[in-house]
Amino acid sequence: MKKIILSLLILAPFNAAAKGFELQGKLDLFGGQYFFQNQSGAFNGYGVLDAQLAKSQSSSSGYFISLRSMYTGFKQVNELAGGGTLFQQSLDNSLGFKWIRRYEGGYSFKPRVGIKSQLFRETKDEKWGKGLYDLTRYEGGLTLERKTRLGLSTPWIYQFSWDVYYNRYTRFKTLASQYGQELAAPNPGSRTLDTVTNQFSYDSEFDLPNFVRLDLFAAVSLVSYMDQKVINADGNYLSSLRSDSYQAFNAGLSKRYNDIDFLGGVRPIMSVRLGLANNFSNQSHLDTDPAHLRFTRAYYDYWEERLSPGAQFTFIDSGLVARLNYEFAIRRYTGRLAQKADGAYGRDKLGQYSGSFTAEAAYPLFRHMDIKLQGTWANSSSNNHYEQVYRYNYYSSMYFAGLEWRF
Repeated sequence: MKKIILSLLILAPFNAAAKGFELQGKLDLFGGQYFFQNQSGAFNGYGVLDAQLAKSQSSSSGYFISLRSMYTGFKQVNELAGGGTLFQQSLDNSLGFKWIRRYEGGYSFKPRVGIKSQLFRETKDEKWGKGLYDLTRYEGGLTLERKTRLGLSTPWIYQFSWDVYYNRYTRFKTLASQYGQELAAPNPGSRTLDTVTNQFSYDSEFDLPNFVRLDLFAAVSLVSYMDQKVINADGNYLSSLRSDSYQAFNAGLSKRYNDIDFLGGVRPIMSVRLGLANNFSNQSHLDTDPAHLRFTRAYYDYWEERLSPGAQFTFIDSGLVARLNYEFAIRRYTGRLAQKADGAYGRDKLGQYSGSFTAEAAYPLFRHMDIKLQGTWANSSSNNHYEQVYRYNYYSSMYFAGLEWRF
């Protein structure tokens, strides 16, 4: 994947000129430092490359080839297998193709295919490509879009999509599946994290009067685990496989206010976003530790709410753009009980509360290049204090500075 992306990036400008492609995108290169709990990390880097080759075949059809590569050199907590797992570094690469066909009445048909690779390093001495949670995702989708108006003055874009994702954890295999027969132990399956997801979604954007913008998104994701058997209270694995149903709804509202006569003019935009989600699963969990043996149904079921207010200020004369954003999230598990530090179960259901604040500034150095500064402060707290497998309670912060080049 990395070789493919590098080759395309090197050849893209020449091919674009030769074959009539239009190349656009951006490259972000940053350096900074990350602080996790009371530990500070070494100075490290963060980089993102987004590139897109567009080709018009006619006035009503064309296609895009998209590339994305992101390196994160800071510690991060990613949710995998039902909890937060701490990683030192990560590298994401993706390649996609989308074809667009436009029809009368503002309709468009957009099929797409893509592949994505995610590599994680849990320790600094772990080699790239050797991570336990390294992931390859194969994806495809169909989208029907329409551009129309709501009334006479409100542009309205809506789309219906069906997307399919196949997640393949290239190195993750359960030990029980490899040695279970020798130990006469139940076999939960081998590749218990591999999934196929069918997502059905609706997306809508409204440009309302007085510089107000509203967007809505709703999705249902049906997740089938390819080789994870359902466990029962006796500790036996059934022939049926785990399946989850994830529902999400997001609504965002933003408004651009009149320019303020200050420092050559300031253009403010205020926004707020609300997110609601839940997950239902047929998988249970059996804690086999003799000290606190417990069978839990609906172990992966939860409800989640997110609220994210934000503000952007554009200084018209200088071109400086400042952004502020805060997000607060609550996740409540419906079947999972909170545990004490020694693993003993309490009476309350597990709840997790997280918040993050981000401040960013971008200043134009040249026509297509900005200097950017960003700082992030985040924390997660929970009534669950047993963290031998996953992290539920932590706080972190980071700062970085660098350049963004748009091409």
